[in-house]
Amino acid sequence: MTTVTPISAVEEIKERLTPTLDAIDEAVRHMKRVVVRGQHAVEDATAAATLTIRRRPLSAVSSAALGGALLGLLTGFGIGRLSREE
Repeated sequence: MTTVTPISAVEEIKERLTPTLDAIDEAVRHMKRVVVRGQHAVEDATAAATLTIRRRPLSAVSSAALGGALLGLLTGFGIGRLSREE
C-alpha cells in the first residue's frame, strides 16, 4: 500500500492540469489578437466611410434616405401583415 502525501497529490494535479491551462492561455492570447484585428478593421472601415462621405456628400445622404425608406416600407409591410393574421 502506498501512502499518498498531500505534496505528491498536489504535484500530480499540477501535472495533469498544466497542458489544459497552457491550452487555455494560448486560446486567450489568440482571441485577444483576433479582437485587436477586428478593432483595426472597424477603424479602417470607419475611416473609409468618412472619406467617401466627405468626397460625395449628396450621394451619401441620398443613399441613407433610400435605405431608411426601404427599411420603413419593409417594417410597415411586416407589421401590417402580422396584424392581419391575428
